[in-house]
Amino acid sequence: MSPAALDTALWTLLLYLILTVIAPPIFYLVSALIAPKKPSRVKRMLFESGQTPIPARVAPFPIEYFPYVIIYIAYAVFAVIAFIVVLDMLRAGESLVRGLLILAVITAGSIYASTQLPSLKQRLERGGGG
Repeated sequence: MSPAALDTALWTLLLYLILTVIAPPIFYLVSALIAPKKPSRVKRMLFESGQTPIPARVAPFPIEYFPYVIIYIAYAVFAVIAFIVVLDMLRAGESLVRGLLILAVITAGSIYASTQLPSLKQRLERGGGG
């Protein structure tokens, strides 16, 4: 890597670090300044993605949504791994078989997990872990 390219990369990294530290407080301040401040009953009502709201509970997280959280986490990990594999395949053609094998294993695991979701939901509703 040439010194000029290294210098540019360091300045880019420095700019990124500065923006990640400075931007969030600025966004928060602007949001606090321009947001409407009139509380109303409708704004404080529970909203549950088009479903009938569940009354307030002692538990901070309704168990009905737990299977969806598990699926989201699994697919988020899958997306990151798929992204890394695709980047690796773009760099080196010989890693195509290895990348496809990794994606096949993850896809098979994902299909298995989706078949187990109904039984997971039933076990959670019964209150049993196993």
